[in-house]
Amino acid sequence: MNEVNDRVARLSELISAQGAVLSNPAMLLPANPFFDLAGEEFGRRLLLTNGANDEDYCLRPDFTLPIAMDFLRDGGDEQGRAFSYLGSIFRQRAQGPVEFTQAGIEFLGQKNRDETLENTLNFALKALEIYDIKPDILLGSVEVFESLLKVIDIPQVWLPRIRHRFGQPKAMNRLLDRLGKPQAPIADLKAQNREALITKITDQMMADGLSLTGSRSPEEIANRYFEKQQLAATPVSAKTLEILRAYLAIKGDASDSLHEIEALAKEYNLDIFAPLKRLTKHIEFLKAQNQVSSIKFDASFSPRLDYYTGIVFQMIFNSKTIASGGEYNRLLERLGAKKQMNATGCAIWIDRAEEAKK
Repeated sequence: MNEVNDRVARLSELISAQGAVLSNPAMLLPANPFFDLAGEEFGRRLLLTNGANDEDYCLRPDFTLPIAMDFLRDGGDEQGRAFSYLGSIFRQRAQGPVEFTQAGIEFLGQKNRDETLENTLNFALKALEIYDIKPDILLGSVEVFESLLKVIDIPQVWLPRIRHRFGQPKAMNRLLDRLGKPQAPIADLKAQNREALITKITDQMMADGLSLTGSRSPEEIANRYFEKQQLAATPVSAKTLEILRAYLAIKGDASDSLHEIEALAKEYNLDIFAPLKRLTKHIEFLKAQNQVSSIKFDASFSPRLDYYTGIVFQMIFNSKTIASGGEYNRLLERLGAKKQMNATGCAIWIDRAEEAKK
């Protein structure tokens, strides 16, 4: 126990040395922001309760969202601020405890993206060093993938679908298979047909005694139907699918993966070299750290949260993710900021780090 306490003390000293504000958000939080921003899959892991005002609350499932919301509530300093934390989070799982200890750091509104990312990576590595963990690092880049989408021939109507499935390899493969087998639309997409369908749906819902406001409205049902028809009527070229499949299949040693991406970009004349150069810089930074076992890159890797924007990472030991994080520059805007602001951070699973010591 003394050794555990000693490690916690060293971790607390490391957190204090970052010059960040030590944050301790409320333990009981409104649940809706987590459903809205983290999605249903994450939502199923929340520990929920109902307040006197019928609002759903949850035990704190992470630190990032409440810290970001507090930052904006305090004015969202244009010069940027750094926050650190060490405390409990709560998530349901199939078996075992639902309470976990996390430490981490959040840089919000910082101007220098590259310096901030390196500070984040350095913090995570120093924290793991306290536990004698020399991790394998898995990198991904939302930035490179989104740059790729901008320079290949993808109809605008398909872009949100493809972006939404990034980080979900099985779902992405199913979508690409579907795009490779175009379907003929079965409806005329003229405005008058849309209005006629809305009227028909309204009449049918009323005849069946269904509420027009309780769930999906007739307009939403009609819009969804016509959206599917528009997607079916919009082909994606075989060349585009070939490029996407080739890119998403790239994985392995980080340096080798960079060479593969560069070769793909040159073969198809894809201007994605700026984000590749930035990715290269941070891979070289990691290579220079003694506390790294290996560095791998997976072109299809991303957290399943669409507010992530840049380089993302996991630090893995004994097949378990001990630390994870990256750049999520869309988060503050999604929470109400008037413009996109830089945000970078990471979380360290202290319970898993302690297990590695046993």
